[in-house]
Amino acid sequence: MISQYSTSVNTPSAHPLHGDWQVQPIALNAKFDPTQLFSDALSVPQCAHLQPILYPNQPYWGDHLRKINKQAWLYRRTFTLPDVPYQRVRLRFEGVDHFADVWLNGHYLGHHEGHFAPFEFDVTDFLNSENVLLVRVTSPWDAPNPSGSYPTDHVIRGLVKGLYEHGEGVIPPNVNPLGIWRPVSLLLDQGLSLDHIRIRTDIDGKIALSITATNATMETWNGTLNLNIVADNHDGKGVQAAVELEMPPGMQRIEHTLQVTESRLWWPWDQGLPNLYRLTADLCGNIDNMIATKTEIFGIRTVKLERTPERFTYYVNGRNVFLRGSAYIPALYLSECNSDTLARDLTLAREANLNLLRVHTHVSPLELYDLCNRAGVMIWQDFELNWVHESSPEFEIRARKLQREMIDLLDNHPSIITWACHNEPTMLFIRRQNLETHPDPALYADAMQQDPTRPVFICSGQMESDWQRAGDVHTYYGAIWSTRYTDIYSHRYRLQTEFGFEAPAALSTLKEYPASWERLKHLEPQIDDLWAYQAELIQFHVEHLRRLRADCCGGYIHFWLADLVPQVGCGVLDSKRLPKGGYETLQRSSQPLQVALEHDGRHPHSLWVFNDTPQAYPNSVVCWKVSNQAGIVLLEGQITFDVKANTSQQVMPITWNIPPDDYGYLELSLCAADSTILASNFYRHPFQPLPRPQSYPWNFDPVLGVKVFDQPGAASLANQTNNPIIKRVPLRLREKLAEWALRQPFPPRLLSFIARIATFLEG
Repeated sequence: MISQYSTSVNTPSAHPLHGDWQVQPIALNAKFDPTQLFSDALSVPQCAHLQPILYPNQPYWGDHLRKINKQAWLYRRTFTLPDVPYQRVRLRFEGVDHFADVWLNGHYLGHHEGHFAPFEFDVTDFLNSENVLLVRVTSPWDAPNPSGSYPTDHVIRGLVKGLYEHGEGVIPPNVNPLGIWRPVSLLLDQGLSLDHIRIRTDIDGKIALSITATNATMETWNGTLNLNIVADNHDGKGVQAAVELEMPPGMQRIEHTLQVTESRLWWPWDQGLPNLYRLTADLCGNIDNMIATKTEIFGIRTVKLERTPERFTYYVNGRNVFLRGSAYIPALYLSECNSDTLARDLTLAREANLNLLRVHTHVSPLELYDLCNRAGVMIWQDFELNWVHESSPEFEIRARKLQREMIDLLDNHPSIITWACHNEPTMLFIRRQNLETHPDPALYADAMQQDPTRPVFICSGQMESDWQRAGDVHTYYGAIWSTRYTDIYSHRYRLQTEFGFEAPAALSTLKEYPASWERLKHLEPQIDDLWAYQAELIQFHVEHLRRLRADCCGGYIHFWLADLVPQVGCGVLDSKRLPKGGYETLQRSSQPLQVALEHDGRHPHSLWVFNDTPQAYPNSVVCWKVSNQAGIVLLEGQITFDVKANTSQQVMPITWNIPPDDYGYLELSLCAADSTILASNFYRHPFQPLPRPQSYPWNFDPVLGVKVFDQPGAASLANQTNNPIIKRVPLRLREKLAEWALRQPFPPRLLSFIARIATFLEG
């Protein structure tokens, strides 16, 4: 062991372990001798998942990817200790996907689970002049469920991990990312550290701090905690404070409150400026020598969700804010993200007029949250559970630990406005154990206790009746639920957090990988038509939900922004970020200020103005022009209308004497009192809605894990099952029953009863 201590060096230092790792596979359950020498090791870059490194030309599909997760992978590197004084050294991992066991110089340091959560070990007593670090990394497949159906319960998921074979065009069947994908560093200090700062704010400028500090020395430390808050991206006032401390050995919690005068609030971009502050906390000794420091960026804001059986309303800083969002995962392998790619995606989201991203079933790289803070883009943050997971108390313990780590990690980001514990845990009616026993009730209680400042959803989707704990909906009218997207017109929702339609990538993107292109080339002549259908569906849904703001609805989250793989997916951007047909429509329909036609797909009903901004527009003018299919103008008109702030308003009922089939093109515009154009919109053949594409959603390619529309001889998604009872039902009837069942609002008690019977029969 090497140990040095000097009071002349007072600043902690971080020393990244740069360079490639030496990596080799071993049997998943093999006994491991940490002193053994590597043989035939591979050299892989730091901060990378294995799949795209080992198979750069085939990173998305194939059994070669599945084999990676059937093995354990040993990572090895050597390092020398920096020539600086220290009293304590910690080894810190920023992210390992998914399980990690760590040895240093033959000493076992410990085990960690969870791809997103940083973890560290005190290694002071295990260091040599030359050091060997070994990490055993695994992300194993779950065992097949003999009676399950792809993609919902063909396995009962045992990983607390959302980026894992999501099915149906999101994450391909053989992808389960694995690797040390974030930096590894040595932290050298004098035995004192500021480990975590939780910041809670109020709009009056009150800043409540809860600081976790550690004294790893053997003596009580006396000194000062200096706190300094300054404006980060504006010129507002800050505040300073000095707190005298006496820190005995061990971990302590320090509570302190500061007051920022004339505080500048953080707002979503369509409501104001995303003002941020910077907190610097320093531990200083008696002669003002700085021992430890920590910096946090935060915003002063409050968020509230008013829930009633009739309506949901989000409030930011006490102001009603309507959510216009899309679901998002930045990459299939998060190690391939960087600040530039994340900033590109955020720009595309802003240009689509979205004020929210739903970080779907995963925790993203921390750079995304920083960018959203600065861009004024809100975040709905999912936890890492998706569909059917284990329902044991042991799994619950693991999930609770990781959810607590998620909230601790992200708590200070003002962009995050909601936590959601589980995505669609009742995707199958017969699988309700997660929601009703383990782990969801405990996760919900933990999140409510850990962060009472944000609304929490016990789950997202399929629990509309439980409006106190959930209440949002996922609907797929015109997609996997029904043949007509206009079916949504007769339904009222308090909060819509999924809707959309799958469409192929741009032709150049599809052709990027010959193996997948061979399976999808039949789509080439259909791309434009499929994009047009995606666009029509999105416009109808978005405008319907924006009208419902006047009655019951707090917002919408479209599914989704960008595909992860160059194939077929719900993204309005493909994996190369080329726009599909739905992107421009989402952009136009989501304008904060917009004028729209209410119709049911057969007849016009009324004109509306949506205003999601805090500014009113009195004496505005709504204009319309109707042309037939030959381009001949049939009708023009206008009406003066007072547009109120932050609301949706019906302008007028439509009594135009034009047969529905004569509407070839309808143009709408909204102009200010000075004739400035504020918004415009249009509709092609609004009362001749496109039919749902042929053979969708059932024709399916099990290798790619995507819908393939009218591909001859394609397998049916309804036939991806080993369940003998399901197999007895004729396939076409099975498909129709599935679509019918998915859209039925069955009473929860009935579903619980059915689930108990199914569990009994299965057991």
